[in-house]
Amino acid sequence: GCTVAERLAERGWTVALIDRAPAPASGASGNLAGVLRPLPSLDDNRMSRLTRAGSLYAWRRIHQLRARSLALRADDCGVLHLGRDATQEAKMRAVVERLALPPEHLRFVGIDEAAELAGCAVANGGWWFAGSGWVQPPSLCAASLEAAGGRVRGHFGQTVARLGYEGGAWHARGPDGSTIASAPVAILAPGTGIAGFEQASLPVASARGQVSHLPAVADSAPRVVVCRGGYVSPAVDGLRCAGATFAVDDPDPGLRPEDHAENLQRLAAMLPGFVAAPATDLDPARLDGRVGFRPASPDRLPMIGALPLPAPAPLAD
Repeated sequence: GCTVAERLAERGWTVALIDRAPAPASGASGNLAGVLRPLPSLDDNRMSRLTRAGSLYAWRRIHQLRARSLALRADDCGVLHLGRDATQEAKMRAVVERLALPPEHLRFVGIDEAAELAGCAVANGGWWFAGSGWVQPPSLCAASLEAAGGRVRGHFGQTVARLGYEGGAWHARGPDGSTIASAPVAILAPGTGIAGFEQASLPVASARGQVSHLPAVADSAPRVVVCRGGYVSPAVDGLRCAGATFAVDDPDPGLRPEDHAENLQRLAAMLPGFVAAPATDLDPARLDGRVGFRPASPDRLPMIGALPLPAPAPLAD
């Protein structure tokens, strides 16, 4: 929502940004480091084209915001997406050959080169996204709002109890019926909270994800983001993120040791010997982390587009 608001402000719009959280990116977007990379496929399907365009645009925008000396935390250190086995490695190599994308965007690397890029042992070879990496979402949201200047008016810590359309404008009303903000256009981007709006009858489920925070020394391996059924980040502020679990319709906001153990199992499968190394102390019962709730559609694709306006009163039936 913050990045969309900033882009609208850049085009001359005045935007009212309403969020029930007390500050930008306090919910599912509040992670220490999120992976930002595309997801290719042999048939270059909609998800592949969308994630390719989205990641290329996002990294270009990140560099533009940085050029304005805005405090944005991100690193296009590269992303390794490892295959599960030799069969999948062959499929991943075929994808690279068929798409024939620039090698600085996507290329296939064998296990030896993958290990060299990561700086540690890896389970398999796979895709190498040299121009991808990690971004800290709260810092991106803060930079976007700062870039927008006064054209974005933040209403944080506000709950929209009802969204109504009257007199050619949308009115966001609080629990006491008072108007928080009004505008001719309303963009609904409340994550799992979309189910609370009668205008958006969409098949969206809530997915609980737990990320584990592992102690990490600066510049320690892996030096790049590594993915395979999960992900692990480089060291960021003395921690690295590993995850994430995925549980639909699980409302528990608390950290669970069994979820930390699941994340460590994924990590051990990606990076042989990493979890069991003598220098590591990765007790699931003592690890910290973060829980977030994300909206999930049936086909995992985003839902984008206009919703119908309410019918006039005489035609309400």
